[in-house]
Amino acid sequence: MGTKLLETPAPLAVGDILIGREGPVTPKQLVDYGSGFLSSAIGRPVVVGANIHTDVEAAKKSGLEAPIVDGMLSTNYLSNMMTRYFGRAYVENGSLRTKFIKPIPALMDIKVRGKVVRKTMQPTGAMRYTLDVWVEDPDGNMLVVGDATVDTP
Repeated sequence: MGTKLLETPAPLAVGDILIGREGPVTPKQLVDYGSGFLSSAIGRPVVVGANIHTDVEAAKKSGLEAPIVDGMLSTNYLSNMMTRYFGRAYVENGSLRTKFIKPIPALMDIKVRGKVVRKTMQPTGAMRYTLDVWVEDPDGNMLVVGDATVDTP
């Protein structure tokens, strides 16, 4: 049973802030994500091995204090936020670009956010929303930054 996608998202104004995931990413979530990603790529269930995203010792051997969130997982959190606000329009007519600024250690509280920076009427009649998107730490420091667009009906 999945979440029904919004057919027509509520209009947003320039300056509006989107709120996404808040809280820590647990070590179990990192292992589950890695295993799911690997299983999907291989085409059968498999458990991901020790790496900088799933294992304390592997992370320390690479100079990290703790396992870090996979960059694609933080991108997926941003994509999830966009889907929650824009529904089908984002899935069918959206784009997302991200840049990883700093590693996100496991268990760090994060906030996933977006801000509408522009609205432009398209020749098709669709409204194009352009957003700045980011993941920040508890002090407001940027960990992941990016931009997104979505054309809504």
